[in-house]
Amino acid sequence: DTLAYVLYYPQKPLVTTRAMEHLHFRQLPAGISAIVAIACYSGYNQEDSVIMNQSSIDRGFFRSLFFRSYRDEEKKMGTLVKEDFGRPNRENTMGMRHGSYDKLDDDGLAPPGTRVSGEDVIIGKTSPIAQDDSQGQASRYTRR
Repeated sequence: DTLAYVLYYPQKPLVTTRAMEHLHFRQLPAGISAIVAIACYSGYNQEDSVIMNQSSIDRGFFRSLFFRSYRDEEKKMGTLVKEDFGRPNRENTMGMRHGSYDKLDDDGLAPPGTRVSGEDVIIGKTSPIAQDDSQGQASRYTRR
């Protein structure tokens, strides 16, 4: 899988069924035993609402992490390199997509443990373009 949701403090269920005992659910806790009350708050009907204690949220109630993994390979044809991992340079790279390239190392990958967001580029990969003899341009790269 490329996705993982990890709960910080999973708890064993308060009650189980026979099927859950045969499947060993108590050995692999996967949820939180939230104790709730169904009540009317301040005299009004509370449809589809949840009121929670802020201190329990601050202590880590329902805290979880989301992980996503990415994979890419350099394509080579014999001794010729068709694609290369590296931090793209805006001066000699055309076709760079919108995003932040600041978190990339010189090897073109974000270092382990780096906090990234939706706008950050995680893998930097370039592909050389053949020199155009008619215009005499130096070798340029395109981001893939």
